Amino acid sequence: MNDNIFLLGKNITLRTFNPDDALLFCSGENDPDVRETLFLAYPANVDQIRDRIVSQINSGNAVVLTIADKYSDKAIGQTAFFRIDPISHSAIFYIALLDKSKWSQGLGTEATQLMIKYGFDTLNLHRIQLHVFADNHAAIHIYKKIGFKKEGILREAMYHHGKYCDFLVMGCLKNEWIQPSI
Repeated sequence: MNDNIFLLGKNITLRTFNPDDALLFCSGENDPDVRETLFLAYPANVDQIRDRIVSQINSGNAVVLTIADKYSDKAIGQTAFFRIDPISHSAIFYIALLDKSKWSQGLGTEATQLMIKYGFDTLNLHRIQLHVFADNHAAIHIYKKIGFKKEGILREAMYHHGKYCDFLVMGCLKNEWIQPSI
């Protein structure tokens, strides 16, 4: 097991970034199927990704973690809180499973639940928000199950496949959070 585990789940760990993780992130961000879900339009190389993540970590208002397989410690994705506001006790949640062989196994749900618990119980956040593609029904279902509520629509916020797409703004207040039964 790895020494840099931050949060331990049933099937995954959330751990600090290892520079070698950028290899998976690069492979994922350049994979057409993964790129499709993340609305990425430009190619990325390992150095760009490594620099971007280090910059995010050093920003002072983010918590950036690697999602790793609990047994092999292989990176499978990334999750984060960005724009952590200590006055409003709020943050923006982000998640990306970059290893598509790990999709549809409940690992994204597990990572989301770990992060939301950490955000409310440890960071003392009052509000967590996210943006999600309006047609990503699977993700919206998971977020609602955890307690997120639709708060608004970012109309035609992204350009994708020759058309503009709406994104939902979803938020969860600490008193709305539905903790998983473990």
